[in-house]
Amino acid sequence: MRIKSKDVAEALGLSTATVSLAINGKPGVNEVTRQRVLDYVEEMERETYGVEKARREQTGLVLFMNYNKNGIILGRSDSAGELTQNGKTEHPLLAKMRVAVQSAGYRFESITFYEREDDLERLMRQWQKEKLRGMYVIGAEMTQNDIYPFLELGVPVVVGDNNYYEQGLDAYLIDNREGISRAVDYLVDKGHSYIVYLAEKIDIFNFLERREAFVLEMAKRECGDASNRIMHLGNTVDEVYESMLNYLNSDGRRPTAFVLESSVISLGVTKALLEYGLRIPRDISLIGFDALPEKGLVGFHLTLVKGTHTNRHLAAVKHLLRHIEDEETEIVRTYYKTRLIEGDSVFDKMKYIYQ
Repeated sequence: MRIKSKDVAEALGLSTATVSLAINGKPGVNEVTRQRVLDYVEEMERETYGVEKARREQTGLVLFMNYNKNGIILGRSDSAGELTQNGKTEHPLLAKMRVAVQSAGYRFESITFYEREDDLERLMRQWQKEKLRGMYVIGAEMTQNDIYPFLELGVPVVVGDNNYYEQGLDAYLIDNREGISRAVDYLVDKGHSYIVYLAEKIDIFNFLERREAFVLEMAKRECGDASNRIMHLGNTVDEVYESMLNYLNSDGRRPTAFVLESSVISLGVTKALLEYGLRIPRDISLIGFDALPEKGLVGFHLTLVKGTHTNRHLAAVKHLLRHIEDEETEIVRTYYKTRLIEGDSVFDKMKYIYQ
């Protein structure tokens, strides 16, 4: 039987709204209260699901893992890299994963695997001793070959931010193609056709999908061959800033709009543009992909394509639990749609063309 927020609120002397915010990892509730609610829910779930699952919990492990290959993506704002423990404070999403896993009768563990430092074979032996039942891997930085050692474990594996369909793995993904289509359509409908895509210098799954989609969508909207309109700037805000200044100081035709591949690109590029004296959006229009840190930009609101992270990761863990219990054999790829959040960084040329 599912534990109801109303019952938790009554037991702890809190409002139902406060309990709902705590369980769902939403802002508006302090961490002490949030942890109090989560601890109570965990205790009640244990009692509800009985002795049999409590016994299984001692013999089965479900693992959530961030795969760190080069350290560039891990830890960025609104990414899976934030899902690590900070002292005694557990990320709200990790807490929700823990409740889901323990309610199903398993132990939960979250780790970051550092490819250059950690001994994978030793870890795998340890997981086998702990009776690993399944794992959810954030594979944003992984190559196609990196997944094979995990297949040797013989347990269900679900992957986030990468696609191993041919290897028979379920995947939970941002719909990068749909997001780029939104961005290109928005710019073209505002009268822009000479658009350049500003990219990082790392070839990870999400970025590669976005770049491919940009070329396809530009062709679909009859904006020419965009394969030579992808500029690689860098992987840190400072690198992007320096590369963008060099570009601005060079000769050549400038586009009327940029598509910005990531939050790092958005921060570095806008810093360079503003320092150079260009007006956004009057002189150059911008549309970004991925959320930005609060107060990341000054003077304007960036029009943004935003994907979901937290809901997707929790859904993947719940799917993994069903996979463990039911031994599902069908392979699924679940794409989460993006949202376009309209700011004031795109100049509407159409207003002037038809006046």
